[in-house]
Amino acid sequence: MTPGSRPTFPIARRYDTRFLLDGSVEIEGGDVELHEIGGLPWPVFRDMITSIPHDVGEQAFAHYLIAKDQGKPLTAIPAFPSRFFPHYGFVVNRRSGIEEPRDLVGKKVGVLGFGANPAVWMRGILTHQYDVPVERIVWVEDVEDPLFGDLAYPRSKRFQVERVPGLVSQLLVPGRDMRPVELLERGEIDALIAPAGGPPRTERTRSLFADPAAEIRGYAAETGVFPINTVITLRQSSVERYPELPKRLLSALHSARRLYNQEVAAGRETDHMGIETGLLRDIGFLPDDYGLAANRAAVRMMIQYCYEQGVIRRLYEPEDLFVVT
Repeated sequence: MTPGSRPTFPIARRYDTRFLLDGSVEIEGGDVELHEIGGLPWPVFRDMITSIPHDVGEQAFAHYLIAKDQGKPLTAIPAFPSRFFPHYGFVVNRRSGIEEPRDLVGKKVGVLGFGANPAVWMRGILTHQYDVPVERIVWVEDVEDPLFGDLAYPRSKRFQVERVPGLVSQLLVPGRDMRPVELLERGEIDALIAPAGGPPRTERTRSLFADPAAEIRGYAAETGVFPINTVITLRQSSVERYPELPKRLLSALHSARRLYNQEVAAGRETDHMGIETGLLRDIGFLPDDYGLAANRAAVRMMIQYCYEQGVIRRLYEPEDLFVVT
C-alpha cells in the first residue's frame, strides 16, 4: 500500500472481530487502521451505505443488498461475523390475540425498517415456513429510518406499510441494551421483530414462539440455511486503490473465525445473537467458515427474499456481490 496511506475500518468488539482488535489476528501488511466502535456494529450502518466515510465496514446483509441495488459504490467479501434466527426476536403484545404465525394477518407488526435485516428474513420465513400471507400484515416502520437515512428503496404496493415516529429510537440506543418498546407495551402495535433475542419481555409482552429452538430446527431441516446478519463491505474506490486489501481482510477473518469456533467448542462462547451456541452446534451450524462456497445457500436465500419482497429490483447471482469469493 502507498506509504502514509491507511485504509480505515470501524469495527465492533464481538464474536470473531474482537480478535482483530486485541491483536490475536493481524491483517497482513499491518496498515489497516481499526477504529473500535463498541460492542455492536449498527451505529455505523447508516454512514456506510450513504456517505461511506470508511474503506471497510460491517453491515447488515439486507442493507448491503439494497444499497448495491440502489447503485451505491460498494462491494463485499464473503465474511459474515454474525448470524441469527429472527424467531428469537419476535415479540407480541399479550392482548393482541396472536397465538401463532397465521394470527399475524391483519395485525400491526413493528420493524426496524421495512427492508431491515430481521424484517426481510422473517417475512421470508413466514412465507415459506409457515405459509402466512405477509402482504396481509400491516408493517409498521419509523418515520425517519436512522439505519438507512435518505437512501430510498422501494416498498412494493403489495404490502401494507405504516409509519410512526420514534419506533427505532425506542428500541436501539447506542451503548445500551434493548429496552421494552412503549408502542408494543401500549398495544399501538401488536408485535415487533427485533434483532437477536429482541427486547426484554414484560408482563404485557411475550415471545411469539413458545419454543423458538424447535422452530429453528424445523427451518434448518427444511432449508439448511443459517440466516446471515452482517457482512464485511468495502468502498469500491478503496478496492481500486488497495487491490490487495480484500484478500488480506478475508484471510485475517478466516483466522479470526477459527479462533471464535475454538472458543465455542471450549464452551467459552455460549450465546450468538441470542441463540445458545450449543443449539447451533447440535444443528450443525457451528463451527462454520467463511467464503462463498460454504455460504452460497444463505446468500442465495437472502437475495431471493429481498427480490420477492420488492426491496431490490435485480435478482443477483451470489458472485455479483463479492470482490473475492
